[in-house]
Amino acid sequence: MALTKSIVLKDNFGDDKQFVNSYIKVDSLSGNKKEMCIAIGIYREKDGQKISNQQAVFSPNLNGKNFIAQAYEHLKTLSEFSDATDC
Repeated sequence: MALTKSIVLKDNFGDDKQFVNSYIKVDSLSGNKKEMCIAIGIYREKDGQKISNQQAVFSPNLNGKNFIAQAYEHLKTLSEFSDATDC
């Protein structure tokens, strides 16, 4: 499971760099029953070079889907990933 979308990141000189159809995946999860931290990896493409790391936090539903599925659902509620598609 992963997401894809076109994103714009700043390079080392402060200039915008667009990445079309970047590959976004949950690299890892850690936490407890009250709060989970998502380590997000953004890649140029599937199996490509990592171009960014991000983090997000959510409160898991202990009676819901597995935590990884919940992490992806949470990511799609965030403005920077709201228009991402499943892949």
